[in-house]
Amino acid sequence: MFDANDIKRKLGDTFTEDQIQTLTEVLREGYVGLATSVDMRDLKDAVKDLAIAQARSEKRLDRVEMAIEKLTAAQARSEERLDRIEAAIEKLAAAQARSEERLDRVEERLDRIEAAIEKLTEAQIRSEKRLDRVEAAQARSEERLDTLTERLDTLVKEHGKTRSQLGGLAMTVGYTLENAAYRALPDLLKADYGIEVQDRLIRTYLTDDKNRSLEVNIFGKGLKNGREVVILGESKSQLSERHINRFISTRLDHLKPLFGEVLPILVTHMISSEGVAAYAKEQGIALYYSYQF
Repeated sequence: MFDANDIKRKLGDTFTEDQIQTLTEVLREGYVGLATSVDMRDLKDAVKDLAIAQARSEKRLDRVEMAIEKLTAAQARSEERLDRIEAAIEKLAAAQARSEERLDRVEERLDRIEAAIEKLTEAQIRSEKRLDRVEAAQARSEERLDTLTERLDTLVKEHGKTRSQLGGLAMTVGYTLENAAYRALPDLLKADYGIEVQDRLIRTYLTDDKNRSLEVNIFGKGLKNGREVVILGESKSQLSERHINRFISTRLDHLKPLFGEVLPILVTHMISSEGVAAYAKEQGIALYYSYQF
């Protein structure tokens, strides 16, 4: 007996709903037409073979689906790689654009450098021309300098002679002033300070407190109220405060410690300024002029 529900139940795990419906109708028609002539076992074998074929188809479909899934995954990976390649290409394009911009700037700088080099070259040429003129002028200057040097050497020699002559003249004037002082000072010192000069005043050398030999223009000894007084003096044609300070620092400060009482004296033809005489008096120095001799 043909049971459609039983057939559908048996076919339900293998076929789809549409396939089950179709197979059921086919089986019903076959069963009705062949119920007397067809062996049901053959029908069952056919259905079994059909089910096996369907199972193989399902397995193939599963493999196809798996292959499709793998292809889809590979495609996705390919898309990702393509995205990364496109991003890298974009970065390269941007870098290339920046490189081109930098090259443009470099070319502009090179153009400016070339222009500057050309200007420097022109300036160097002008400088060399000027240098040639300077060298020529230098040569002429050196010739003139040689001539001037020769003339200067001659002048120096003449000046040396003049200085020697002036030095001799100054010494003569100084000695003349001192010689006059030697004769006149004893009377002046007796009249002004009550000092009796013993023997005579002389020009000599004395050893100072540092054992140095110092020239002294006027030196002598005298008596004042029975006390010995040492006379230390110097002569200057034109006396200034600077001369007074030098006389104190180079003579008096080093010779006074060697003697008891000392009378310092300066003799001159004239003073350099109005306050010199007062300054000498402040320092305790006797000042005499040649016109007093």
